[in-house]
Amino acid sequence: MALLSVQNIGKTFSHGTRATGLQRVDLEVEKGELVSLLGPSGCGKTTTLRCIAGLVTPDHGSIELEGTVLFSAGATGGRSVDIPPERRGIGMVFQDYALWPHMDVFRNVAFGLRGAGRSRGMIADEVERALRSVRLWDHREKRISQLSGGQQQRVALARAIAPKPKVVLFDEPLSNLDTQLRDDLRLEVLELHRTLGLTSIWVTHDQEEALGMSHRIVLMNEGRVEQIGTPSELWAAPANRFAAGFLGATNRMAGLVALAQDHTLVLAVDDGPRLQLPSKSPVQPGDRATVFIRMSAVELRRNCADGAINVVPAEITGEAFHGDYSLVTVRCGDTVLKVRAYGLPEQTPPPQFVYMDPAQLVVFRDEERA
Repeated sequence: MALLSVQNIGKTFSHGTRATGLQRVDLEVEKGELVSLLGPSGCGKTTTLRCIAGLVTPDHGSIELEGTVLFSAGATGGRSVDIPPERRGIGMVFQDYALWPHMDVFRNVAFGLRGAGRSRGMIADEVERALRSVRLWDHREKRISQLSGGQQQRVALARAIAPKPKVVLFDEPLSNLDTQLRDDLRLEVLELHRTLGLTSIWVTHDQEEALGMSHRIVLMNEGRVEQIGTPSELWAAPANRFAAGFLGATNRMAGLVALAQDHTLVLAVDDGPRLQLPSKSPVQPGDRATVFIRMSAVELRRNCADGAINVVPAEITGEAFHGDYSLVTVRCGDTVLKVRAYGLPEQTPPPQFVYMDPAQLVVFRDEERA
């Protein structure tokens, strides 16, 4: 049985004549997992998190934690249940930290522990444990204004874990930090997750963050779940066009599916090359289809062997240096592709061709048959 079970929760927000929110979300989180909710802005990630926390009341559905019903809309005449946030056994780390500026670090962490039947000694012990776990015990007497952004976020994390919650919710907690600090805190959170045995749900729109941190990813769009799986599953086998196009910087080509002389399937790209498709593509000759091509599936080449498949002439039209790699824009006929090239640009002669690995192409049949 899953530690946290979310069944059919939905929430509608009205904005004049327009309605947004969650259509239906089903999710199960196992003990010790770190699950990320990933998707574009407005897809329902934070609303889902706030429904689990008890900060937003769903219109329907149910939420259970370790077999205890936290919320139930009382469908089919049953009794409605809505446990207050402070009694749910859930910790939360907010995007804006939500710390008390007039209190020192110790009192900020202790604030959520008061009123729960704990003695002063118990509160002091739990605050010390939490602050030591985030390496801020020596800063316990400082005011929040005396801390850096990264330190403030660690105070917020210490406050969330101090009561030893069954689940910790993270609402884009690193989005206000600079790149290097964000990378460092990701590693700290992962280490805390492992050493403290946390169960966590992490909301983010950062794909690298979700891919690098998660046991599983819940990919969301327009208030619904598009796909749930491990990072490698979502990367290698996207369930639909949205998943293929959202995860990773992806090139697209559309055309007509045909059968080659060797009985392999090829895509005759509109005003472009013919591409050999993966052997198990869900298309057949005569279909119109779109192929999604990740940058990792494209390789720049300076020459082309006779008869090579999926190697087409290319012209470089742009290049942006990013340190470890350059983002190169190439034109193949009327098609523009983005490719990652490694090495310093001035040390390598310009390529003349691109190769697109058939095994890494993701193909979806277009709705209308040609």
